[in-house]
Amino acid sequence: MSLADELAERGEIGGRTVRIKENGAVECHVYPLGSLTPGMVRVRTELSVISPGTEMTYIGRAATNPYLHKTWDPELRVFAAGAPTQDYPIVFGYRAAGTVVTSGGADLPPGTRVFGKWRHTEFTALSLADARAQLLPSELSFEDGADLAQMLPIAVNAVAYAEERHAGAPTVVFGCGPVGLILSQVARATGATTVYAVDRIPQRLTIAKSLGLVPLDAGAEDVARKLKSAHGADGIPVAFECSGSARALNEATRVVRRRGTVVAVGFYQGEAAGLFLGDEFHHNGVEIRSGQIGNLHPRWEMGALRAFGIDLVRRKTVILGGLPRLSLPVEQAASAFGALARPAEVLQVALSYADA
Repeated sequence: MSLADELAERGEIGGRTVRIKENGAVECHVYPLGSLTPGMVRVRTELSVISPGTEMTYIGRAATNPYLHKTWDPELRVFAAGAPTQDYPIVFGYRAAGTVVTSGGADLPPGTRVFGKWRHTEFTALSLADARAQLLPSELSFEDGADLAQMLPIAVNAVAYAEERHAGAPTVVFGCGPVGLILSQVARATGATTVYAVDRIPQRLTIAKSLGLVPLDAGAEDVARKLKSAHGADGIPVAFECSGSARALNEATRVVRRRGTVVAVGFYQGEAAGLFLGDEFHHNGVEIRSGQIGNLHPRWEMGALRAFGIDLVRRKTVILGGLPRLSLPVEQAASAFGALARPAEVLQVALSYADA
């Protein structure tokens, strides 16, 4: 039995569900609803949002995610040659919000709005404890809620790895995708005096400017020379790399001061072409830190991390649902994933589960 079938049997997925096939195709498949285990609530998804980073590493015949090509040893925490850790069909997703439809808890009646990090599926099951911890605040929309469980915590956790060195100073964020745009706002809310948002796509730089960030076109100028000329060689203590490009990671090492910090947030695939570790990294003693959500910063636990982020959204310090999204019905999952191959036109894609 595949993992997807096991998830369906446990009620974690059901109804119209996005799955990725071994031939690289994306489809909408209907799974029967499993029985609801005592102590769980069933949630009907209102919308889920595709991750344009991690999720896309599972797509296509040349999919690059290491789980598809190597064996992950969870005890030793190393990858090794061997059977793939993940099998097809793959059901994925971690940006979602929905409504309770069946509940065993009197305090969670049908109609209760929740957020979570479940897969692209019409129905999911949450424990009573998780549902209670993931109530969607009344003043926030489902569009906001889709990013409260994972995407916003990714940004808050990554900023924590700057160890507050960004506070009171200009900060640079490479990559104006959803993670970069959200992280830029968190960095500003936690003390950065100016946030420079770097990308090569003019449309994304326009979005960054609308958020009050200072856009810089990496395709038109040498960002490191420009900013060091403006702020001095020691003016920028921290940069965040959110694109997953090794070349952008190299540019981040160029822009920070001597013994500065680069927080690597992107998911880097394959060999690191364009990363010149003998240049600024070597000569300036730059520190590169992994700020991945799979490794929470020691001062955070997930509940507090989410609560901190939710407070930023409630105070309108961070915009989530207001970022541009193309919305398509889940039945058009293949087109939805395909749209992300047009980054000049599409920042992110939401899947709708309204009745067909």
